[in-house]
This record gives sequence, structure tokens and C-alpha cells, in this order.
Amino acid sequence: MPTLDIDHRRGYMLAALRILIGAIFIAVWAENVSKGYYSPDGYADFLRSYTDGASLGFYKAFIDEFVIPNAAVFAYVQLILEIVVMGLFLLVGFLTPIAGIVAAGFSLNLLLASLGTSEWPGAYLMMIAITVAVAVGQAGRTWGVDALLVKRRPRPRLPVY
Repeated sequence: MPTLDIDHRRGYMLAALRILIGAIFIAVWAENVSKGYYSPDGYADFLRSYTDGASLGFYKAFIDEFVIPNAAVFAYVQLILEIVVMGLFLLVGFLTPIAGIVAAGFSLNLLLASLGTSEWPGAYLMMIAITVAVAVGQAGRTWGVDALLVKRRPRPRLPVY
């Protein structure tokens, strides 16, 4: 039985993490749709409940004074980003470095918004670590669409795949 070298094992592990985190984003998206969180009122109500007791005053103020009054725009943007970029792109390994960085930024946002609440910050820290590793490790080049793109153009000008 042939053994895999360390680079192949790393590639497979990063691809598995990429697929897992993409599936998690899709599952959360579906749950949020069923709860009506992507409507302007549902989004605003969710944010209010999410940040109750938050300890970062400046971030709570940002959400209360900017995001909630513009809930229609933010709800739509999150609806698209969560299913397409963070869900599907990660699941199929398309433009993985971009999708991973977007997902890490989104997870950082969740961490900041929830500090001081009953949310466990470790979950968001793990999401950030996984999505950064997936992005930097170009995890779409194993079991992903990015593998096809790299065959066509092995050295893109920007590391987008």
C-alpha cells in the first residue's frame, strides 16, 4: 500500500476542512432562512437579540446605529455572501483564498458582536483559524474547482485560487 507524502496529507486535510466549513455555512444559511433572519425586520431583531449584553460598546453602537437602520441592505448582503461565497465557494473549492478570507472576516464580526454575551468565543476563534488556514493553504487546489483553474494558469497574478 503506497504511503502519502506530507504535502498530499496536508492538502487532503485542508480540503476536508474546507468542505466541512462550507457545509456548515450552508446549514446555518438554511436555518436562518427558515427563521426569517434575512428579511429586514428579522435581521434587525436577530441582531438586537444577538448583541444584548455585548461588552464591546463601540461595536454594539456600530451595529445599533449603522447596521440595524440599514438592515434591508445588510440582510441581503449576508444572504448572498453566506450561501454563495462562504457556503458554495468553500464547499466546491472555488476562489478558495477569497472565500476563506471573507469567511474569516465574517467570523471575526460574529466574535466581536458576541463578546460579553452567552456565546462561547472559542467557536468563532476556531472558525477564524480554520478559514484562514483554508485560504492561506489554497485548499481548493485539492478536490476543488481551483485545481482545474491552476491547471489552466498555474501562477495567477493574484493568489485567488
